Amino acid sequence: MPQDVDASASASIQKWNDENTGNTGIVAHIIQEKTKGDMFSVQTVNKYPSTYNETVNQGKQEHENNIRPELANHITNLDDYDTIFVGYPNWWYDMPMAMYSFFDEYDLSNKTIIPFNTSGGSAFSDTINTIKKLEPNANVIEGITIRAEDVEFSQNEIDEWLNDLGYNI
Repeated sequence: MPQDVDASASASIQKWNDENTGNTGIVAHIIQEKTKGDMFSVQTVNKYPSTYNETVNQGKQEHENNIRPELANHITNLDDYDTIFVGYPNWWYDMPMAMYSFFDEYDLSNKTIIPFNTSGGSAFSDTINTIKKLEPNANVIEGITIRAEDVEFSQNEIDEWLNDLGYNI
């Protein structure tokens, strides 16, 4: 197991095509493979701990204190994209605070945002409305939520969802 990991992998580390990732990372990889889109991983300067409980505690502290972690990497060619799939796990009935940092950094006006998430059972909670508030000039459509325990077996569900969106898989 790695010493420190990025926000997308820390809470549920597993392998996908010989790469360490998390539940949300697996869904992101499936979407990327099917749509042939580019992939960008939201990572923070200060890595999240490698253990589940420590990561949960840090995520809770960030949420309670409205801490927006500094992002480690940045998109330089955002104008090249009209549609952006945005994935995140549901932490404390919300997006991880790193996603707030992401939305603070980028103006996604006139773009279509398609959120997807993974959760232990709370689905999107109110995150779709939160994204709409953070990006009021974007077209935010409700995407797909996958229960954490179903991620490994979600390929067909994701394929159907992408087909419904007009991506002919």
